[in-house]
Amino acid sequence: MLDDRDFWFLELNGRIQVEHPVTELVSGADLVAEQIRIAQGEPLRAESRLVGHAVEVRLYAEDPRTFLPQTGRIEQLRLPTGIRVDAGVEEGDEIGTSYDPLIAKLIAHGSTREHALDRLAGALGETEVEGVVTNLPFLRWLVAHPALRAGETTTAFLTEHRPLSAPPLRLPDRPWRGAFRLNLPAPPPAAPPDPDAVADRGPGAEQSALTAPMPGTVIRVLVAEGDRVQPRQPLVVLEAMKMETPVVSPYEAVVRVVHVQEGDRVAGGTLLIELEE
Repeated sequence: MLDDRDFWFLELNGRIQVEHPVTELVSGADLVAEQIRIAQGEPLRAESRLVGHAVEVRLYAEDPRTFLPQTGRIEQLRLPTGIRVDAGVEEGDEIGTSYDPLIAKLIAHGSTREHALDRLAGALGETEVEGVVTNLPFLRWLVAHPALRAGETTTAFLTEHRPLSAPPLRLPDRPWRGAFRLNLPAPPPAAPPDPDAVADRGPGAEQSALTAPMPGTVIRVLVAEGDRVQPRQPLVVLEAMKMETPVVSPYEAVVRVVHVQEGDRVAGGTLLIELEE
């Protein structure tokens, strides 16, 4: 936005935001209803008032450490009743690869930020999901983390505090930074699987089998049989739920067999490529 020589950067999205319940809980407005009213030519009815604090988390079908999306049938689903919950699934539903793996949004309101976080932590403790891997352990860990509680989080939070790691015994005595730390080097992507996890045998063995770390669609095959590849070189790229995940070589090797082609839909654990030294 430009006003003479003053300018501001503003993100614009032509849709309701996933976080709109936070605004609704602290303002009392129904943003979806207001959108419909405005589209009908009616005036904005929401009042400018803010009361208390609200915090939202997203319950996803994804690995709580790597954040890779997961699939499966929801065999059991117990969502909390004491806070706002927006969900579009129920027990028996299938989490597939075609859509975002969001299960539900949990939003807690409180008179203070600490109160809202306490209510959210209690609600996460009541939540149960069976049949599909979710980020529920991560959310419980996050909401209880002392750095988040103290307002000491930045964009480097998951670089400084590995998911599900033990929190520090105490926080350093320093004021709340309150700013994003965008000058840090980007952390390595969490999506590519660890070479030890995808290789049946490590360096020195005759062959190694690389499998799909998650269900998805093969969108790129980057090598052919006979190619020599280097450590961490991407060999295949999978797409699932709006994420692209490269499957990389665990070490220097020769591609022995390529078992998939672009466009194939594969299940987690499907054999993709065989390597040999």
